[in-house]
Amino acid sequence: MATKKQKPIKRSPAMLVFGYYLARCGEPAPNDKCDPPRILAANTWKEAYNYFYEAAGDGRTREKFRHSLKGVRDTYDPLFDNGRVGWIDEFGDLRRLSPKFKGVIDAWQDRSDEELETFALALRAGLITNVLDGASSLPEVVRTEGAEKTFISVGYERDPEVRKQAITFQGLTCKVCKFNFEEFYGEIGKGYIEVHHLLPFPEAGERVTNPESDVAVLCANCHRMVHRKKGKCLPLDELRKCINLKST
Repeated sequence: MATKKQKPIKRSPAMLVFGYYLARCGEPAPNDKCDPPRILAANTWKEAYNYFYEAAGDGRTREKFRHSLKGVRDTYDPLFDNGRVGWIDEFGDLRRLSPKFKGVIDAWQDRSDEELETFALALRAGLITNVLDGASSLPEVVRTEGAEKTFISVGYERDPEVRKQAITFQGLTCKVCKFNFEEFYGEIGKGYIEVHHLLPFPEAGERVTNPESDVAVLCANCHRMVHRKKGKCLPLDELRKCINLKST
């Protein structure tokens, strides 16, 4: 007896917004390529697609969800100079889009990347639930008053005890440039230093952290520099070589 073929799951309006966001807000990368938006802390596009699974999986397996979301992104890619060709017709033009796909474009083409990113992350977090098809039904989510804005970001849980123990073991002097906040700023800098995880959270995930060997105390400048290149955490020895120590 033949098995009844299961109907494909329709793409939700939320998935269309996520795909449009990924196509439009990817990060420029070498060789005219495109990396996932930085705020997602995703090292691969597979990780970026998985980030939206809980919000728009709709019963699909993760693999099928990633394939479907990639298809949405491919549909929108030709609209942007993001290093990807995407889905085009035989003449190299954007393929004819359904009203649902066009509705997302109409809703967001005149809005900023910042608004789009805030909306997509709020939608993913469940803070927005009334997304419908068409431009008129997609609500404004970023309002500016008094030069203040509200942003939604991705963070990783940290144990404050690790910082305390790291300072106990390593002190308050930067491990790279030897800068000490109290020595330079006096009382206001007393007790301050930043703690750097040698293996970034997106790579290691949840784990036990040894405050003697897994972290390093750094000044703010050196901490920024080790994270200067997206997707790469610069080893401390390499950063030390970058410091130009002039003799006095």
